[in-house]
Amino acid sequence: MKPAMSDEQRLCFEANGYLVIPAALDRDELARVRAAADRAEAIWRADPSRPGGRAHNLEQVQAPIEYDDVLLDLLAHPKVFPIVREILGDDVSMIDNDYFLTPPRSRTHAHWHHDVGMGRIFHPLSVLMVKVFYLLTDVSPEGGGTAIIPGSHRFPMDFRLPHGENPAEMPGHVKMAFPAGTAWLFNGRTYHAALNNDSDQTRRVLIYNYGHFWMKIWQGYEPSEALKAKATTPVMKQLLGIGDAYGQRLDV
Repeated sequence: MKPAMSDEQRLCFEANGYLVIPAALDRDELARVRAAADRAEAIWRADPSRPGGRAHNLEQVQAPIEYDDVLLDLLAHPKVFPIVREILGDDVSMIDNDYFLTPPRSRTHAHWHHDVGMGRIFHPLSVLMVKVFYLLTDVSPEGGGTAIIPGSHRFPMDFRLPHGENPAEMPGHVKMAFPAGTAWLFNGRTYHAALNNDSDQTRRVLIYNYGHFWMKIWQGYEPSEALKAKATTPVMKQLLGIGDAYGQRLDV
C-alpha cells in the first residue's frame, strides 16, 4: 500500500505530535459538510433532550454522525482517514465524535490537558488515539481555537506544566488558527487547550476521535442500530465497532 504521509508529514507528526492538512475539504465539500452540520445543529437545538452540552462557553452536538450521512462519510474522508490509519495501524476504529460551537466573546472551556493516560503503557512511545479537527469556519488567532504544545506527546507521565488562568499564557504553545476547510490532527497524548474566543464569530469545528479496535467506544457514542445498518464497507464497519474484539484489522 502506498504511504499516506509524505516524509515531511511523518517527521512533523513524530516530532511535534500534530499535523495540519490544508484544504482537506475543497470548496464544494466544505459547503456540503457545513450544510449537514447546520441541519444537525437545528435538530439538536429543537430537542433539548438530545445529548450534548449547552454551556455559555461551548455548545456540543454529541455524535453528529447520527444526524446526517454527510457527517458519517467524513469519518473515512479519503484525504484524512488514510493518514489516521497509517498512524494508528490497521486496527483503527472510532472512539467518539462531536460538533463543537464556541460562542463569540467566551472564555475557555478546557485548560491544558491531554486525552490519554492509561496505566502500564509507556505513552511517549505509544499512539493510542488520534483526534481530527475539521474547521467549518475560519479560525483567527483570537477566534477560540485549540492550542498545542509541540512535542508534548513525549513528555513523561509526571511532567508538570506551568499553571495559569489563561491558557494563552502557556510558553511555547502554537495556535491552531487556520482557514475553513483545514483539517488538523494530533496524538491524543499531546497537551492542548481551548483558547478564549475573543472574536465576534462562532467557531464551528467537527471532531473525530480514533483509537484501536480493542478500545471501547466512549460511553454515549456507541453507534445506533440504524447507523450500523448503513455500514456497508469493511472500513466503515470497523470504524463503527462491528467485528470481533481482537484480531480485527483492515486488509483493504
